[in-house]
Amino acid sequence: MRIERRTGIFRILAIVSVFAIVAAACGDDDGGGGGGGGGGGTGEDNVIRFTFAPDPVWDYLKDSGIREEMEADSGIRIIEQSSWDEFGLYAGGHADVVSIGSFEVPLLEKETGNPATVFGKYNIDRSILVVPADSDAQTLEDLQGEKIAVWDSVSSTVIWGALARELYDLDFRTGGGDFELVVTDLGNTGALAANHEVAGALVLPDFNVPVLLNEEVRVLYDGQTAADLYAEAVGAPDHEGPMINIFMAPTDWYEEHPDEVAFFLELWQRGIEEWQGNQDAIIESYPQHFAVETPEEIQFIKDYMSEHDWFVESVYLDDEWVETESQIFPLLANAGLADSDEPPTFDVVDAPS
Repeated sequence: MRIERRTGIFRILAIVSVFAIVAAACGDDDGGGGGGGGGGGTGEDNVIRFTFAPDPVWDYLKDSGIREEMEADSGIRIIEQSSWDEFGLYAGGHADVVSIGSFEVPLLEKETGNPATVFGKYNIDRSILVVPADSDAQTLEDLQGEKIAVWDSVSSTVIWGALARELYDLDFRTGGGDFELVVTDLGNTGALAANHEVAGALVLPDFNVPVLLNEEVRVLYDGQTAADLYAEAVGAPDHEGPMINIFMAPTDWYEEHPDEVAFFLELWQRGIEEWQGNQDAIIESYPQHFAVETPEEIQFIKDYMSEHDWFVESVYLDDEWVETESQIFPLLANAGLADSDEPPTFDVVDAPS
């Protein structure tokens, strides 16, 4: 949360190795320097060490020359490290700014021993629950006791765990609970459901286009994502979240670099505006970020994104968004998936007028 994207999906091993917050089972490389654990920071002004998973909007900003132009105008330079292991690189002190799930921030603070500040948002959890096309199931509750394919024990699985507890008072986690969760490859969850090897599956749409395109599986909840269900559960139908990609930095670095933070958000907001105005062209230019190849698959993801866009409308936080996003932490704690119900520090930065 563009692979999760962008979502940080492929930092799985790093997260699993340290995910103590989950109870019971829960580039373009320009060279970046090291530093203290938890971001640490070089202390250099006008430089941002940024770690991010491969992303279509970021590639567009680079390839179009927008990033270079904005860096030149501002005098601020971004040193990029493209990696699926954003979590691990930040924890190792190799990034000032990183993008992970909002609900993962307390863990990162715990692992690094350094407080962090969330100052921007980018990608919304896009996971959906599917069943074989001929299944009679209508909700997660109908799958109680059945096998459900997931791609890991954390990330979106944790969000669905909070929803299962909130909506049905059910325990949804690997290694126990009211379901038999089967961990498999990210791109294989939908196929297992299509082949009736499992009764249901959590999928990321862009990694399961063939089974969705061919209608071999059916999406429950009328196509709603985990984010849609969360918004309904907390009584905020227009909320963008939970976020699988926020922007955060060590609090000390954040407080000492307001100009760099402002520039970083302005650059990414420009990226969002380009995405909104050139969505089809960006998908066509970077199909690999949406795990599609054929013209039919590319058209499918275009159509899907037009109805289920997981990119935010604005990278800037506001007080209402922070209040609503923060409600995920009590839900996780109530489900036994987090040690605390306290949210991390969110800071609202005003957009330039």
